[in-house]
Amino acid sequence: MNWLRQRGASRILATLGCCGFVLLLPVGVAWAAEGGQSMWPDFFYRLLNFSIMVGVLVLVYKKLNLKGFFTKRTEKIANTLNELETKKKEAEKTYEEYKQKLAQLDKETDRILQEYIEQGEKEKAKIIANAEKAAAEIREQTDIAIEQEIKSAKTELQREIAELSVTAAEAMLKEKIGDKDQQKLVDDFMKKVVEAK
Repeated sequence: MNWLRQRGASRILATLGCCGFVLLLPVGVAWAAEGGQSMWPDFFYRLLNFSIMVGVLVLVYKKLNLKGFFTKRTEKIANTLNELETKKKEAEKTYEEYKQKLAQLDKETDRILQEYIEQGEKEKAKIIANAEKAAAEIREQTDIAIEQEIKSAKTELQREIAELSVTAAEAMLKEKIGDKDQQKLVDDFMKKVVEAK
């Protein structure tokens, strides 16, 4: 593009014409030597056609403003590249933000997990303490119940012993005490009752 700006269209046209002449001259000479007839008029027609074609191309170039088209196209591509570069930077910035958020999320997850573990340990300690307290209460109630059963059994045993003792003493007294002794005991008992009144 810069090359086209530095050289004008006329220089390009002249250069293309010279190149065409140099390329077509040996071809024309070789062709003329082949048949023995002069091919110069044909060569000049071809050269004229080539020149007209170059002229038409230059006119089309100027008419269609190809230079402006390519300039606009270059600017459009440059703008697109700039936009893409900006979007790339924004995407990288967003990526870094999400990367930091993800790292914070990992830390937050670890913190929450640690809190749940600590709460679980506290609950475990509470449950164990409550279980030990309940076990101690059950042991205490069991000890009280055992003591009451022992006392009740002792009382029952003492009552039975007393009854057996009374029955045994009564039996022994019946064997050893005769009718006279019984009458005397009844009389003594009656005297004591009368005196007590």
